[in-house]
Amino acid sequence: MTDPKSFEKDLEEIKQELSLMGGMIEKAISTAILSLKERNARLAKEVIRYDRIIDEQELKIEDLCIKYIALQQPKAGDLRFITSVMKINNELERIGDYAEYISRQSLFLSNQPELRPLVNIPILSEIVQHMVQDTLKALLQRNAELAQHVIKQDQEVDELQQKIYRNLLSDMIRDPQTIERATSLLLISLKIERMADHATNICEDIIYLVTGVTVRHKGKF
Repeated sequence: MTDPKSFEKDLEEIKQELSLMGGMIEKAISTAILSLKERNARLAKEVIRYDRIIDEQELKIEDLCIKYIALQQPKAGDLRFITSVMKINNELERIGDYAEYISRQSLFLSNQPELRPLVNIPILSEIVQHMVQDTLKALLQRNAELAQHVIKQDQEVDELQQKIYRNLLSDMIRDPQTIERATSLLLISLKIERMADHATNICEDIIYLVTGVTVRHKGKF
């Protein structure tokens, strides 16, 4: 017979490790954007090195979840939570990969003349960081309303990214010598937008976890 105390202890450990993963992702995003704003190669390299630690944390959480399923034989509600955690864990790791990519672009840009003052990209990043923070809160609190709020913010991110795209395209048309730098900034904005997509995916899983209602691909069927 499964020990209820062991059951709860293992579940709490998984929650704590996932919360830690969320904090690591937030740090990676904020440091990557700071390296871009300050043209700081040292910070960019820090994020690149940090990505390995994020990868190790992803594997640790995955291992805990597999052991939990194998040893505790959770009932339907907890099993659904654990399988959601495994999917969400993977989504968070992908966000970390994007932070690393941004840092690599930041390294390149730090050795180039500044193209334009960064305004919209930091704003875009701030929105996405709040989305990631709220996503973790929604999961740990099993808050479907907060998850829905995060999903609604994705449209704001898409619109701002399109504004960034138009501005950078204008720069490239006006002066072909800016193409390489503008392309780098455009790729950065696209990766930030993809972070928001992953946060949205997580929140769709949270809504299913809490309510049993599938909102992913809504409107396509």
